[in-house]
Amino acid sequence: MPDRDSIKTAIILFLAIFAVSFAVYFFTTEDDPTPFNNFVRLADAILHGRLYLTRDVSWLEIVPMDGKYYIVPPPLPAFLILPVVAVWGLSANQTLISIFFGSLNVSLAFLAARALSGSRSVQLWTAAMFGFGTIHWWVATAGGVWTFSHTVSATFLFAAILMTLYKYRPFYTGAALGASYWTRLPTILSLPFFLVMYADEWYRRGGNTSIFERFNLRPLIWLGSGAGIFILLNAGYNMLRFNTPFDISYYLIPGILDEPWFQEGIFDITYIPRNLKVIFGGFPLFPDEFPYVTPSWNGMAIWITTPAFIYALFAGIRNKLAIGCWLSILLVAVVNFCHGTWGFSQFGYRFAMDFYPFLFLLTVRGIGNNIRWHHKVLISIGILVNLWGVLWINKFGWVSY
Repeated sequence: MPDRDSIKTAIILFLAIFAVSFAVYFFTTEDDPTPFNNFVRLADAILHGRLYLTRDVSWLEIVPMDGKYYIVPPPLPAFLILPVVAVWGLSANQTLISIFFGSLNVSLAFLAARALSGSRSVQLWTAAMFGFGTIHWWVATAGGVWTFSHTVSATFLFAAILMTLYKYRPFYTGAALGASYWTRLPTILSLPFFLVMYADEWYRRGGNTSIFERFNLRPLIWLGSGAGIFILLNAGYNMLRFNTPFDISYYLIPGILDEPWFQEGIFDITYIPRNLKVIFGGFPLFPDEFPYVTPSWNGMAIWITTPAFIYALFAGIRNKLAIGCWLSILLVAVVNFCHGTWGFSQFGYRFAMDFYPFLFLLTVRGIGNNIRWHHKVLISIGILVNLWGVLWINKFGWVSY
């Protein structure tokens, strides 16, 4: 068990990282709050006893039905911000709230690094990498409905990871994973990480007992029960809206299946190559006039926005953490890659935020307990690239397709 001094130091660093992140995010966000404040509007509706908007807001991605207008993404962010909206109403600044959760994510990343590495330098450098050397910087400062979902989902995903690393009871871990799911549905596919990490509790190796006697289902039941609460909440939410337990809101957006990128439906394996092209082959734009290099709204490759992720490949493969992380990354990524679009408009490839916490864990493990000059160089390059992207997009508007 860590001593009191180390816990006190961790708390101080947690708060300091949050404060620094909040300040940087605040001063690098757009000057005006996001107009895509779907969750503020949904929270206001909930406070008035409704699950829908009463008027068509043309620029929002919504589902019109019988004179009611439904918000598409899962609603947990709206429930979280109810106290803020209760005070400020529709003038509540969703971007500022996103910055709060984004800053919290950087501090949570620090705690995750602390659980994996005993080096303070590694902990701080990798926390800086996540907060400022990945697209999380832009995602958190954008604040729109889509990016806000990513930011809040990462908060709960990090919470679930921390509970796993610090051996909390599986029920609480499952509940945090379920909360992430009720914000971004694909994150439920990261369940393999938690199953692998809790394997010592639900499976006993060796001995003369039969293979069936080695299983202890209780931890699995508790883990599933925690996540199941939010799965049932989502089913009930959709029953109240559309009289079905399934989340069909995306399919009900008017004209969505007529859009050219959904010729095979919203999800299809034939869409995988177009997503791979962006996440691995997306480049900036190079106009002939100033500023000569700009981000592409179409997306940019992960190795450009965060080159330090290369160290994830050095995390090994014969350990529980690596196995769980790679399985979860693969499952989440495959589903997202099957989507007809690839997340535009965006800086980087925003769908990857659904598995970034696991890629972060692998990177920390790959770096180990000794931060070397080349680690710092790649992390620093990532920070400069993301600073460039955030300033060019948020402050100068130098971005196009």
